[in-house]
Amino acid sequence: RSITSEDVDWMSVSVTEDENLIAFCQDYPSSYFGEDFMTRWALYANTPLSESAKKQLYPQFKEMFKTIAESIKEQGLDEANITPTCVDMLCHWIQTGFVYEYDDKVWGHDRAFFADETLYYPYCDCEDRSILLTRIVRDLLGLKCALVYYPGHLATAIAIGENIKGDYIRIGGIKYIVCDPTYIGASIGMTMPDMDNKSAKVIVLK
Repeated sequence: RSITSEDVDWMSVSVTEDENLIAFCQDYPSSYFGEDFMTRWALYANTPLSESAKKQLYPQFKEMFKTIAESIKEQGLDEANITPTCVDMLCHWIQTGFVYEYDDKVWGHDRAFFADETLYYPYCDCEDRSILLTRIVRDLLGLKCALVYYPGHLATAIAIGENIKGDYIRIGGIKYIVCDPTYIGASIGMTMPDMDNKSAKVIVLK
């Protein structure tokens, strides 16, 4: 499967998923800790991407990151811009490279995806996109991530750095920049309209 940003051609990667793994994931029972239903998202988000998908996908992203770094250096810009630009690229790729659809319409019920499933199925929703983004960011950029739950919507917040401008949530004294892989066209630091970061619930990921 080729996943390409609809308006930035070079943001394109190819990956083939293991059908047996996808079948296993489909039958995996949804679970959570105690009486906190939201912890189920942490279970999905903290599950590693399959080694097969990593070997296919991650070298492609590393090449894109390398191109970004070289461009920033050539322009004489501060190299501190490299990491936030890479996160912004990943957000934009997910925003525009995947087709959004409601679980109820596709599955007949609410269903969260493991990262491998989002790479496999033709449709995904906000929780699936957020899980995938945080998985890639933690693996390739080594940044701390959290899922951010607003009523009816799930986004992410990423500890990119104290000097990054935009909307943020402070967790344990650390500044996490809001990054929404569903809000098409939004750069890092932009919250979807009508979502309140002050009352949002956060799920810090491992």
